[in-house]
Amino acid sequence: GEGAPLAVYGDYLLFADEEENRLLLNMGGIANFTFLPAGKGMAEVICTDTGPGNTLMDAFMQQEFPGKYFDSDAEVAKQGTVNNQLLNALLDQSFFKLPFPKTTGPELFNLEYLLQAQVQSDCKIIAVEDCMATLNAFSAHSIAKAFKETLPSEQFTRVFMSGGGMHNPLLVETLKGLLPEMEFYSSSNLNINPDAKEAILFALLANECICGNPSFENNKNIPSIAMGKISFPA
Repeated sequence: GEGAPLAVYGDYLLFADEEENRLLLNMGGIANFTFLPAGKGMAEVICTDTGPGNTLMDAFMQQEFPGKYFDSDAEVAKQGTVNNQLLNALLDQSFFKLPFPKTTGPELFNLEYLLQAQVQSDCKIIAVEDCMATLNAFSAHSIAKAFKETLPSEQFTRVFMSGGGMHNPLLVETLKGLLPEMEFYSSSNLNINPDAKEAILFALLANECICGNPSFENNKNIPSIAMGKISFPA
């Protein structure tokens, strides 16, 4: 499976709707989404990683501000200006040219990745605030790019967000500006706490394992196996 192949099973069971296209966007360290087209079966579901969510922003904050783990309320990024040369260099990576669905992680999107983009764009000397603003924009642009390349443009879609990135007001504001045809909500609008969504999905998988239910329809994103293993004390 690609993207978040375990999460998609729960996304489909809990959130698929007969009348409404829904997109479940999780912005953790890496951003991924599950697209649930209205009234369609599991075979029509799209699940993929898009690129960085918070991982690069968090790593940069920890490097520049020891003791801080993330840019709370985008406080640092809001003080900066997006450097378009650096942004273009960050987006100029073979991962973004791969077909969907696909998977990535911090082994690619890390501080070394940022340094290479700075060298490529001749932006090694850049204000911390401008770098943070650019990293924030990078996450938003890579997410929007994935949406535009995978989703049917003529179909209206509601986006339900979860993960730490949904608490970053600048990231969300930029996403809304890049995707004006979409409406953005929290997964709380579907009665799921956005900070607990992945935990809930894995609890669902545990229940399916206990019941002996494999994924019920072949799909390139979901392995046709029982979801987990039951281990008893020795």
